Amino acid sequence: MNINQVREQLHRLIDEVDDIYVLNGLYRTLLSDKRQREDYEKEQAEKARRQPAKASKKDR
Repeated sequence: MNINQVREQLHRLIDEVDDIYVLNGLYRTLLSDKRQREDYEKEQAEKARRQPAKASKKDR
């Protein structure tokens, strides 16, 4: 292998590592968004369950 081939291979490897780094970042972001959405939906469901209970107490 001459120096140019080594350089070319090194640049390809660096590009692959960059791609993997970006993909891992996107994956972590998507997981975080999913967790936040699930937490929000749970909160909303809990609020919805509490609302009818409050309304029925007011009617008494």
